[in-house]
Amino acid sequence: MDLKYDIGKYITKTKMSSKKRILVEGRDDKAHIKNLIDVLHKGHRVKIDTAESIKGISTETNRNNRAKIDTIHQRCKDSTDHHNLFFLCDREFLKFEIKDQVVDLMLDHETDGNLSWTRGHSIENYFFRDDLLCEAYRFLCGSEYKSDAEDIFVKVLPSALKLVATITLAAKDINKSSFPAGVIGWQDFIINDNSVYLDIDMWKSDENNEIFKNFRLYFKKYLQITCSTDELICSRICRGHTAMLMLQRIFSACLSQVIKEKDIEEKALKDANAFAHLKESNIATALCESWVRKAKEGSVLYPFQLIESVV
Repeated sequence: MDLKYDIGKYITKTKMSSKKRILVEGRDDKAHIKNLIDVLHKGHRVKIDTAESIKGISTETNRNNRAKIDTIHQRCKDSTDHHNLFFLCDREFLKFEIKDQVVDLMLDHETDGNLSWTRGHSIENYFFRDDLLCEAYRFLCGSEYKSDAEDIFVKVLPSALKLVATITLAAKDINKSSFPAGVIGWQDFIINDNSVYLDIDMWKSDENNEIFKNFRLYFKKYLQITCSTDELICSRICRGHTAMLMLQRIFSACLSQVIKEKDIEEKALKDANAFAHLKESNIATALCESWVRKAKEGSVLYPFQLIESVV
């Protein structure tokens, strides 16, 4: 990407501009926030910029979009010349406390001047409700058995969110945030008694890989903790992109199960694979559409303080 501004030039540019602007971390954040504002406040005049399009000025800011926003915010927060510049950051693990269970110390959306944090780990975490997930999945899924799969998915979703929270925390401790999104397939999930499981002792047990070994170790550590944690808190601490992928694959596992129960093995594999192979961007787009529609109805959370400040 051809980066037009570094941090200093961006600050100077916004100082000279009278436009209201929101600086977000990446392209996905920009697309979701723009879609939200377009639906809630049609005809708005808000410019949305991304930190990924700004050059860093240090080792940390060169590779970390969040660090760019923190740096720009600290330089501008007390300046009256930047009252039209707003920021949205991923909460990530801010104010989550890990004890015998996960404790959420952020009681509502929090702000620091013009900077707002998402309520969950990232903007995608607003999507992780059964009504939003099922609406998006029904739109994208071509199987005639999707209604039956949806019934199972709604029942297993609480355990699914706890499972994805476990995966998120284990991946964090081995310093591989996106792991194991590329190596857990829908076939690895086991559905039984209205819950979904991952047999971590059997998963990749034949692979002599240090990363897999460490992941299994931390997975076991955190599974007890997340099982004692409220599913809403688990839905907030999940890494957004990991959760979207894992929940998509769990829905595929639900599809496979309901079709297998009708003794149609070949179709079970075909339909489950078809849904699991949908692009993440398509899943995110459908989920965002469900989210903004519900936001207009006033029935879902979104960064309200930020949106109301800029329109």
